[in-house]
Amino acid sequence: MKRIKYLVFILLALLTINVQAADKCDSKEFTRLKELAEKVEFDYDYKMVDDQARFSITAVNLNSDLKVLIIEDYFLDKYKQFKDNSSHTATIDNFLPGERVVVTIKGFVPNRCSGKTVLTKTIKLPYYNYYYNEEKCKGHEDFKYCKLLISNNISQSSFNTQFEAYLKSKENKSTEVIPKTNTWRLLITIGIIVGILAVLVGIAMYIVRRRKKNSL
Repeated sequence: MKRIKYLVFILLALLTINVQAADKCDSKEFTRLKELAEKVEFDYDYKMVDDQARFSITAVNLNSDLKVLIIEDYFLDKYKQFKDNSSHTATIDNFLPGERVVVTIKGFVPNRCSGKTVLTKTIKLPYYNYYYNEEKCKGHEDFKYCKLLISNNISQSSFNTQFEAYLKSKENKSTEVIPKTNTWRLLITIGIIVGILAVLVGIAMYIVRRRKKNSL
């Protein structure tokens, strides 16, 4: 009786081990899926809707062995998917400026790796700059808040303050260049004067020597 119990225990243990092993995602398969996921790239664009910027995100290098998702609640089927097609490209619209979008890439294969998260990527969308066309920006396109898309949202007062600081910075840089220019001009002038004096001294010495010779 004890032997039977012992054998049953061993069989149950082996069965549990087999079930656990079958439940695991093969490491080689997981690595393959991760390599495919790393090839998926994202880009964004925008359009104006009722004077408001709305962004779209495009995924390229999609693969049928992957599910590329923007998840709100996966188990309640609340997610958006970049669905693979013949061009391996898909676009999802209607994102807000400055939105931080987390993309989850899962395996979609006929094995235990299906449904496993193999990679996540975060896309930080920029803000549309409504001060881009201001008169102040003309001739000052290098000012960071005169760009069309910027990394953080700003108010009119903040734009004005930053712009004034930018102008002062440019003025300081231009005044720093003047002493250097004057120094070079001074050195050149001194060089010319020294050269002229050397020539004059040489001529004077030549004349003195000639007179000495003539007096002899």
